[in-house]
Amino acid sequence: MICSSFIQSQKATMEFRSSCLLFVCFTIIILIDNKGAAIPTCCLSVSHRIPKSVLRSVRRYEVQDRSGHCEIDALILHFKRRKLCAHPKLERFLKKMKKRRVEKP
Repeated sequence: MICSSFIQSQKATMEFRSSCLLFVCFTIIILIDNKGAAIPTCCLSVSHRIPKSVLRSVRRYEVQDRSGHCEIDALILHFKRRKLCAHPKLERFLKKMKKRRVEKP
């Protein structure tokens, strides 16, 4: 009798652990399924005119396209402490500027 109640409690513990593991796995899959971001942050508008001095301080940029979760095409410019949404045509200028930096001795 004692042995059967012990086995039942062990069985219940294993079922609980497997349920928790399954829940954690599904949560991770849902979060990762969104290209690594749990909640997408999209640009809602873009700046067309950005001074060259500001563009020179861009650390990196990423392309946002409307084929994903976002509604407009944009460049997300990353600065030291902030981000700015720019028109995608500015990517050409940023590439030229990066190329010039590499060519300078």
